[in-house]
Amino acid sequence: MKTLEQAHQEFNYDQLVQEQLVGQPNAVNAYIECCQRYVGLQKTALIWEGKNGESEQWSFEQLDVASAQLANYFKSSGIQVGDCIAGLLPRTPELLITILATWRIGAIYQPLFTAFESKAIEHRVLTANTKLIVTNAEQRPKLNHVEVKHILTVNAGTNLTSNEADFWQEAEQHSDQCEAVLRSFDDDFLMMFTSGTTGLAKSVPVPLKAVLAFKGYMQHAVDLREDDS
Repeated sequence: MKTLEQAHQEFNYDQLVQEQLVGQPNAVNAYIECCQRYVGLQKTALIWEGKNGESEQWSFEQLDVASAQLANYFKSSGIQVGDCIAGLLPRTPELLITILATWRIGAIYQPLFTAFESKAIEHRVLTANTKLIVTNAEQRPKLNHVEVKHILTVNAGTNLTSNEADFWQEAEQHSDQCEAVLRSFDDDFLMMFTSGTTGLAKSVPVPLKAVLAFKGYMQHAVDLREDDS
């Protein structure tokens, strides 16, 4: 049996990257790894079922188009590489599109739990210096007193504030072509937060190198396989 030291010496990190990812440690993008690499294979990427019986299927090709349009909206709103974009959304197709669009432009995705109330959201947004929040009509009232430069709302309706826009109206006005911004493994792509059970929640930035660990977990712990739905 090999010792831990022997196993460590034999571990080839560069080989692992080549086997698992399209990109390299100094030229990687989470959108490419999670979506673009599968475009053209005509595979189902998402099967969504809503709480009221709705059902949708999205291919990688459809997610590629929608995330490009949303990414171009983000850029038109002044979002820069390394900025934080938060999603205050339930598990809908718009949530996945938001995440992919954020990563596509080299920005950092910040999840906001829909059970949070305004104060918890405000603390996390201020701490992360979040530039834009994507939400829906149900969650939107929680942001009434949260200072953020841009709010993008799914099914926003007609009562829009000066810093607010409708998700699909804006996305569909933009090009479906958007080149992914390459980053390094040490650059952050997620902005998580601690629970805050013993004090205020603290930010936990996650670097792109974690993509390897996430993929390994899905393969070996969850046992996700290529033919799974």
